[in-house]
Amino acid sequence: MTFSSDDKIKQLQLLELEALKEIKKITDDNGITFFLRGGSVMGAVKYEGFVPWDDDVDIAIPRPHYEKFIKLMKENLSEKFWIASYSNDFESFCYFPRIFLREDVRKQNGISKNNLLGLCLIDCLPLDAAPKSRLSLIFYKIRVLYLRAIASTFTLNNEETVKTKKPIVYKVVKLLKVLRLNSKETQNQVYDKLDDIYKSNIYQDSEIIGTVTGSLSFKELFNSKVWGDGVKVPFEDTEMLIPEHFDTYLKKLYGQNYATEEPDYKKSHQEDRVH
Repeated sequence: MTFSSDDKIKQLQLLELEALKEIKKITDDNGITFFLRGGSVMGAVKYEGFVPWDDDVDIAIPRPHYEKFIKLMKENLSEKFWIASYSNDFESFCYFPRIFLREDVRKQNGISKNNLLGLCLIDCLPLDAAPKSRLSLIFYKIRVLYLRAIASTFTLNNEETVKTKKPIVYKVVKLLKVLRLNSKETQNQVYDKLDDIYKSNIYQDSEIIGTVTGSLSFKELFNSKVWGDGVKVPFEDTEMLIPEHFDTYLKKLYGQNYATEEPDYKKSHQEDRVH
């Protein structure tokens, strides 16, 4: 039987929803909060679930709960899912942890990989504080950008990574690799330095927070009131927490007309699957 692209996306969305609900059960039982992030917020607001043509889920965990979250996922996920995290001395090729479908389950279901490690279902990003002063914020951004570029040199030949980078960013990273500026450290050691920077600002006292480890980087920084305590909204057959002022959040990330406009090219991550 041949499955259409829509069938494959729906199959993946169902797996992601199952993993998302499992994560929610574990975090609820342990007093941890997480938010939907990025396009997943868009899906919740516009479609009460997944964006129909997309197969990507992102969540944001406030930094005070972040390390506990990773530990809980490692210890409590069912045998169907697993968490890849560099902080567990694992070569995950990514700073933030990701929830994967176990390989035996993936193969049994005949689903293609979307990552070198297998089938990634959910990206789990920390929700971090940024410096308050303008000067400190400038230095913060410079340090983060440099270390992120250095970390990228280790996966420069990874096709999946290359696809996500703008041409100018790719050229900069390639230059850093040619200059061997990554020769004294491993990728995980660079991630350790980034981790120290990300968690160096006190979350509870900060006026600016965001998922700066995400693809939109500093564009994802907001006044802490935008996130607030969050608001629960329908998401498929369950409820999920999204930023309290989600309209402000979505307008900044996706434009003033996000609620009425749709992209001309509706591209899913399924189209980039590797086998």
